[in-house]
Amino acid sequence: MAERLALIAGSGALVPEVIAAARNRGYELRLLTLGRRRDLRNLDPVPFSLADPQSAVDAIRAFGATSLVMAGGVSISDVARERLARFFRGGGRTDAVGDAGLSGLATDLARLTGARLVGVHEIAPELVAPEGHLAGPEPTDPQRDAAAYALSLARRAGGLDLGQAVVVAGRRAIAAEDIAGTDALLARVQRFRRLGLSANGASPLVLAKCAKPDQPMYVDLPAIGPVTVVRARRAGIGVIAVQAGATLLIERARLVAIADGAGITILGLAAADA
Repeated sequence: MAERLALIAGSGALVPEVIAAARNRGYELRLLTLGRRRDLRNLDPVPFSLADPQSAVDAIRAFGATSLVMAGGVSISDVARERLARFFRGGGRTDAVGDAGLSGLATDLARLTGARLVGVHEIAPELVAPEGHLAGPEPTDPQRDAAAYALSLARRAGGLDLGQAVVVAGRRAIAAEDIAGTDALLARVQRFRRLGLSANGASPLVLAKCAKPDQPMYVDLPAIGPVTVVRARRAGIGVIAVQAGATLLIERARLVAIADGAGITILGLAAADA
């Protein structure tokens, strides 16, 4: 009997890749969507709102899901976070939870539905970044050093339950991701360059993305895709460093082609290097 997989889909190109991987592995699939996705209408998705999490619980139970996976981007306001905390935890404190707290709420969702919570890396392991030189020019020793340093800073920022990314120039921190996400981080760096606050000369800018310390693998793994590389180029980024084994590469062939064309180096670094 095929395993029955409920997929909670957010925005972005990761979702179709996870759907394809699940089908290739023989899962029976039920799709639940946050927001409108016209590209998935042929899959008869069940739309739901974070304001009504009970509808998602009911749909997953009705499907008889044995596994549950979350994929894609989701923007969650503090009001929605409070509602989710109130729904899953019941009573008690109703203040907004951070990203670490949302991981706990995902566990509560699995408990309420009886489905086993799995990560995208289990459904589509081919999307996980390996260690080594992944795209673009071969990095210099100073670039490798800056990449490792940037990844260590991203790890430390994640320990504060901020974002998963930072930008550095050599050993100088330029900016860190916040609740607005990586795209907003790159837009800020682009603006800093226009103002002459950061240069891309002897110390090329490095974007690093790293999982937060103790972050469970089943929710919100860091990811980069073609759009990330395009926006990194606009921001003057010369190197992108990602945590090997814990970062998803979306539309990898396109990502590599764009990085090669833009002259942007992409490196996968082991957690020990972070």
